[in-house]
Amino acid sequence: MTNYTEEQILERTKKILKDLHREYYNESKIESLYFNAKEELPNGENEGKEHPCWVIFVKALFDNNDFLTISDETGEPLYYQNFNLNTAEIAKDSEGVYYCK
Repeated sequence: MTNYTEEQILERTKKILKDLHREYYNESKIESLYFNAKEELPNGENEGKEHPCWVIFVKALFDNNDFLTISDETGEPLYYQNFNLNTAEIAKDSEGVYYCK
């Protein structure tokens, strides 16, 4: 059982990607998403711990995929991993705009 539906996560994904990619955002780059009840977090205060998450595949350069991970507990993004495995935590400023740390 999840706290969020696919539709709710898809709407959150659109806002997050629009904030992160600004003028390069294109909704068609969202390829798919799935729920993982035991995603092992690669960084942050919960590094190495399992967490229920949504993983979103985002089309990147040269037919690669980036991955956006959103917490199913809070509905907030946890990190963004690009296709060459660089991982960035995501934060939100006082105006509600998401950015990579």
